[in-house]
Amino acid sequence: MDKDELVRLRAAVAKLVTDNPIYVPVFDRLDKEVEALASSDPVARARLVVASQRAIA
Repeated sequence: MDKDELVRLRAAVAKLVTDNPIYVPVFDRLDKEVEALASSDPVARARLVVASQRAIA
């Protein structure tokens, strides 16, 4: 998924969060993914992968 699509999805989910806080975890993950993609730091991106795997487990 490219950065532009993630930014678009983050904005859409942000609107959902204002109506129903159940979407907070989805927003949080999208927000972290956008931040990681904006950063060229491979460690930040690796931390996102680790956090995503922990959320699944």
